[in-house]
Amino acid sequence: MDNIQELYKERNKVSKDLITRAFCGELAGAFPYVINNANYFVFGEEPEAIPDRYFQEPAVMYKRQVEQFGHHYETVEDHYVPYLMPFMGTGVLCSAFGSRIEFMDKMDPAHSGTVVERVEDLDRLRLPDMEKDGLMPHVIKFLRYFKSHSDIPVGITDCQGPLTTALQLCGYDKLFYWMYDYPKKVHGLMELVTEALIRWVKLQKEVIGEPLNCCAGDQGIYVPEGIGIWFADDDAIILSADLYEEFVIPYNERLMEAFGGGIIHWCGCANQHIGNLNKMKFLRGVNNFSLADAKSLYDLRVGLKKDIALIACDFTPLDYEGFYQTLFEDMKIPREGLVVQSLFSPLTGPADRKYQLMRREEKTVVPHVAAILGRYASLE
Repeated sequence: MDNIQELYKERNKVSKDLITRAFCGELAGAFPYVINNANYFVFGEEPEAIPDRYFQEPAVMYKRQVEQFGHHYETVEDHYVPYLMPFMGTGVLCSAFGSRIEFMDKMDPAHSGTVVERVEDLDRLRLPDMEKDGLMPHVIKFLRYFKSHSDIPVGITDCQGPLTTALQLCGYDKLFYWMYDYPKKVHGLMELVTEALIRWVKLQKEVIGEPLNCCAGDQGIYVPEGIGIWFADDDAIILSADLYEEFVIPYNERLMEAFGGGIIHWCGCANQHIGNLNKMKFLRGVNNFSLADAKSLYDLRVGLKKDIALIACDFTPLDYEGFYQTLFEDMKIPREGLVVQSLFSPLTGPADRKYQLMRREEKTVVPHVAAILGRYASLE
């Protein structure tokens, strides 16, 4: 049994309080921040730093994550609160519907191909058996191991929302055409994947003993009590506001309502949906990896209602000094309802709205980013 929780209990308490106050709009002139060098995925990591059988053996994943937590606390002063994450890539739910998942050496598991080729194929899809289908039993094995070996909170596995899952099953071209040609069929698909996701999250919460309206974290960020789910909606960036309103919002709302409220994530810019997001009753936060696009982040924070928190995330930008100066000094992004995260990777970082291959040393970058964010955070 590890001792991470006991060793850093007081620090975690302060971090949780600050993030909760940020979500409640109580930090008007300040914001909490996280410099995350303890990532549960392996994208952007040095291959030699990734242990063999990381995605196959619960003990291996547990050991790596706990060691990362200890390293983080020793090297960074921020508002990170650890939780164990049984990460199996972004295709767990679609795998239970029959999608193929590839496990490649030293890489995150990857979804491969589609299972729906014709619109008639939608009629044969059925709710998965969560004890047998796809990667679900594999994830449950990891959840049970983590729960029995640690008092660190355990989070649900990566959560792709209804839109992403539907696209994984059908492919982009077919699903987007079908939204026009067969809207009833698409709504039926969205109903099915939403119900499957709700059942899947409820089962995971039952295994780890987590209340429906609580969530250990969202991609390395502590989530305040009363918010029970986060999910990825990355494909929102290429969908029109009208199609998103018709085919996505009703199912996102149903999903978030089932867990008391939720956080939606996407990478890139989906600001065409700000009006739609503001209409959502159960949306408590947006997690956006802006690809170092300061203007997009600024417009998102200004456009969202004040009671919707913005988690401004990204891999550490290549020009992190310039990026944060632009965001906080030049643009003066409102700090109310803001949480900032910089995820350090030794092999990648965003510039010009895309990720670049590069190499950086943690001991050089991480302390510098922490000092910059600490200065702009204005926390006493």
